[in-house]
Amino acid sequence: MKSLKTLMQEQLPEGGIAVPYGRNSHMEVVEVATGRVWMSLDPASQQEYDQLLEEMDDSLRGVGVGDASMDAALFRHSPDGEGEPVREREICGRRFINVAIPGEPTVHPGGMMQIMVNKSHVVGYEAGRTLTIMSMPEGDFVEVVGTAEHDEELPLPEGANLRTIELQEPCIVALPSPTTTFFHFSFDYGLRSFQGPVSLP
Repeated sequence: MKSLKTLMQEQLPEGGIAVPYGRNSHMEVVEVATGRVWMSLDPASQQEYDQLLEEMDDSLRGVGVGDASMDAALFRHSPDGEGEPVREREICGRRFINVAIPGEPTVHPGGMMQIMVNKSHVVGYEAGRTLTIMSMPEGDFVEVVGTAEHDEELPLPEGANLRTIELQEPCIVALPSPTTTFFHFSFDYGLRSFQGPVSLP
């Protein structure tokens, strides 16, 4: 059986960028003029994000810090940049990559937000773990941000339900482009996101 790292490497085109391995936290900012979302390539803490907000100029706006649900991730290219290297820039001494351009959000009853996001994102999950999926009539949405600890408290969209699968081998998911994303934020347990739709067992 191939390792997750090997499977992810096979998905990485020339010019793509692999995110450091592990369920890490990364911070994101948005470029006000273009709507481009930039993510810190290296892991970052809430304290580092707070410091970034103090240092960056008015051309950028903070998005937040997200805790990755997946064990591995890569970006094949930046939005609208197929065939070109992932865009990179330095922000306050840190390396950031352009990972997404989000559309306008729709807010479901209970506060779950649905956003269509322009991105080219591949995520991977290790064998032996439990993967949480939000199933809807249009397909499955895999966990991308946050943990399952408080999932029973999530205000799911109409027609959605959560299920889990036990991974017997590493699982690679190429999210569609654009990606339909669902986000919910709670001051008590942070950000949770499911993204897809994809077809899973």
